Amino acid sequence: MRIRAYRAADAPVVKMLWTGTGIVAPDFDAGPELALIGKQPNMALFVGMADGKAVGTIRAAHTAAFGWIDRFVVAPEARRSAHGIALLRHAEGWLIANNVRSARALVPKGSAEGRDFLVHAGYAVQPGQIMDRAIGGQDVPDAGRLPVVVTYLEMTHAPTRPAIPAPTAAGRLAMLRAENPPVEFYRYLYTAVGEPWFWYERSRLDDAVLAGIISNPKVEIYVLYVGGVPAGYVELDRRPAPDIAIAYIGLTQPFIGRGLGPYLLGWSVDTAWQYRPERLTVDTCTFDHPKALALYQRAGFVPVRQVTKTIDDPRWAGLIAAGRQPRLP
Repeated sequence: MRIRAYRAADAPVVKMLWTGTGIVAPDFDAGPELALIGKQPNMALFVGMADGKAVGTIRAAHTAAFGWIDRFVVAPEARRSAHGIALLRHAEGWLIANNVRSARALVPKGSAEGRDFLVHAGYAVQPGQIMDRAIGGQDVPDAGRLPVVVTYLEMTHAPTRPAIPAPTAAGRLAMLRAENPPVEFYRYLYTAVGEPWFWYERSRLDDAVLAGIISNPKVEIYVLYVGGVPAGYVELDRRPAPDIAIAYIGLTQPFIGRGLGPYLLGWSVDTAWQYRPERLTVDTCTFDHPKALALYQRAGFVPVRQVTKTIDDPRWAGLIAAGRQPRLP
């Protein structure tokens, strides 16, 4: 996604995005509001472009004390991607560049999804529909750097619940272990599942190093097939014995939203506990799907620590598709 400043010619599509996603009433007249954009130096509206069309907006403004973020929306068909977090970090970057160190986001009334997304992105719930987050400080990221909050979770006892059944509407399912998978096949899985969420670590590895990891008998890779098509995978790492780590887990984009996530996670947890580890661990970060943290907690994982850091933007390093334009976080 490419993020740029709002232009007057964007007005019709911006109005459609705002009314179509319900952040404003259908009869809301956005004309006067959009007319102010560009005329006030303490306000900016950004538009996210994908495949040649506008798929999201976010507005940032600031006073002497703090910054405001609102008119934050992503078209429904573009939400299963990293577009939302990219827009949010871009707006925060603009505020940081204007010497703002605290951002307040306005959540549309009744938008639990919006609230959960912002919580996952590091915002704290405040009275009313306001959420805030400290930004900047001494750790202001430069261009080519991205802030990320990593949450580490663990499970110390096998769950007592029954096995989670496969969703009947998903189609014919199969979980198969990929034994000594070719590097090319693993890279396909890793990219298909992880690129929208900024997975990049394995992309840094050359083929020989990666082959050594995925061929290790204590690294188990299981692929979820739906109707014969790879729909996701999980990687169980038994090398840190007596613990086991869910190193990677996720679905490819066409299969998200079909009830497969809880099934894949439940199956992975049950399989890992067959080895009787002392702990089962997993981590998630603010680049992941906004519902990932809640899903892990519902499965029985407990957060044990949280780390905030900055990383090299994988788009700048060419570790994510070149079409994803690098921007300030």
